[in-house]
Amino acid sequence: MMDPKMMQEMQQMTPEQAKEMLASMTPEEKAQAERMQKGMLDLSYLCGALKPDPESPDARLSDVKVVTALCGAPVLREQMERGWTQLGEKVDEAVLEKLEAAFVAEGSLEAGALSECEAAVRKNALMLYWHMHRSKMTELADSLPSELDALRSGANQLATQLLIKAQMLMPQQRWVQPTLAVGRLSALVSNGLHSHTDEGALEAMTRILQDPEAGGPLPYPKLKLAAHAKPRHGNGEEVVAGQHVLATVELTREHAAAQGDPQPECTNPQGLYEAYWVYVEGLKPEGTPNSLITAQPLAVKDLTQTVLTAEIPFMSPPTPGTYALRVHVLSTSVIGVDLTTDCSFTVVEDDVPDLE
Repeated sequence: MMDPKMMQEMQQMTPEQAKEMLASMTPEEKAQAERMQKGMLDLSYLCGALKPDPESPDARLSDVKVVTALCGAPVLREQMERGWTQLGEKVDEAVLEKLEAAFVAEGSLEAGALSECEAAVRKNALMLYWHMHRSKMTELADSLPSELDALRSGANQLATQLLIKAQMLMPQQRWVQPTLAVGRLSALVSNGLHSHTDEGALEAMTRILQDPEAGGPLPYPKLKLAAHAKPRHGNGEEVVAGQHVLATVELTREHAAAQGDPQPECTNPQGLYEAYWVYVEGLKPEGTPNSLITAQPLAVKDLTQTVLTAEIPFMSPPTPGTYALRVHVLSTSVIGVDLTTDCSFTVVEDDVPDLE
């Protein structure tokens, strides 16, 4: 396996030096270097496509924004183009227009939302939307060409791979809304469902959780979120400027199993029955973008566990005042799990005199 340090060194080389290094690599190292380079291009593209708008950096991102970003990424465009060349002859513009009209009528897509996309991006986006809607549009599915299913499956597989990478990438940028949007879409794509709030989609999610072949039977999560912030060390509620704050997040599982109840065999390699992400957002004054303070997982390995706790330490601002935090809890594998609560802390001046 090629050392990532070697890849970093290659980026700093002249073309002649890079050519010389490539010539000395084994075929396996060359193949890995090519994969890493392509992966970096995809991540760079996603950062550009999902970067917050400077005019409204804290505005919620729509599903279509994330879908079109994924479908414009180099790896998805390149590999889907092969599929369209091989299988897309019977999936003509009439089929695509029929799909788009169905999504608009259903309310998941605004009319004209894809009109400014490149043709390839629009086609791929419609396949990903079809993946999320297929289970509820059975009559429409019967009227469509069979080749559509292979194209839908390809878009799903590639988008899933990109979403997993984006789940790690967006928090590194400290971007709140892109991070949340990626998490929300991940749950929809992974389950092939179209909405986090639609009653039919939630019923379908409940059936998926009950399926023994998918690791069930598991209950649909019933959760309650609470959070507070205080000094990490010492007593009291006020934080001295320049000292650490400790934000504590408590997620109560109101659906926890009773002690002694039988638990289904866990099929997850890490022994996880449930997993959630905690995101802590620092709220800033108007005109200044909010910032993501942390992204932290919460895992359930025992279905009788009633409370999950996350403790997030961070440095307080240097200026005295009251500061607000917004805590989000999402699931990237179960739709409809999207909780938010606010808390605050007060920073005061350090009144200890300097030693002379």
